[in-house]
Amino acid sequence: MPSFDYLGQARSGIMNVVGGPDSPPTYIFGGIADQMGAIVLAMGVITALYARDRCGVGQEVDVSHLGSMMMLQGLNVTSRTMMGWELPRNPREGAFNPLWNHYRCSDGKWLCLGMLQSDRYWKDFCNTLGLSEVANEERFSTIRGRAQNAHELVAIIDRAFATKPRDEWLKILKEGGDFIYTVVNSISDLPTDPQVIANDYIVEHEVPGIGKTKLLGMPIKFSQTPGDPHGHAPELGQDTEMILTGLLGYGWDDIDRLRESGVI
Repeated sequence: MPSFDYLGQARSGIMNVVGGPDSPPTYIFGGIADQMGAIVLAMGVITALYARDRCGVGQEVDVSHLGSMMMLQGLNVTSRTMMGWELPRNPREGAFNPLWNHYRCSDGKWLCLGMLQSDRYWKDFCNTLGLSEVANEERFSTIRGRAQNAHELVAIIDRAFATKPRDEWLKILKEGGDFIYTVVNSISDLPTDPQVIANDYIVEHEVPGIGKTKLLGMPIKFSQTPGDPHGHAPELGQDTEMILTGLLGYGWDDIDRLRESGVI
């Protein structure tokens, strides 16, 4: 059946995964299904080339939006097929582990905590946030207790983070212990993110007709054969002759005939 990114997200179920429990189906902007389809197709082509070299066979590679997006959601799908139930959409306010949650600071910016082993960090975290009395409360003293009383605990942590701007909390958390956390970026934050810059995930290069432009760099690093992201999309028809003669075996007489007839 025909498909576009929107339909791929709908059919694969991912629109019913994002958001809170009562959210309507939510579309993720940015061509996620299109990009996943391309990534999975690239993996398939690479595997087929390897099979050709090792086994001497050629074959058709078939990829769909649906299959690609299901692969992206492997944990979600196998939860349903193996255990019989879907992973629920949990509200932030009732996170099963309040140390695996995101919080808004006084400047409106958000922090994300990623401490799955919450017992390991619990007391130091509370002391760092100035919540020493909370650390010793019996209802919050265990993983199970924190899950059962999540709404109350998240509200307490919400109030604590709301007292200082994010940069100040970043400094406090860094000095307070070996906590696992990060900032919640917007897309506009990425070009200036220190890790993006350090890893060349966004690079600047000259694009004909446009000038210096910042575009995505290589997401994969190769120690011996590094990729070069300094390229640009060709103009319409720029490589037509090269493809027809070099890849498809057309001669220059064929090229002239195609051009005269308006095909190219």
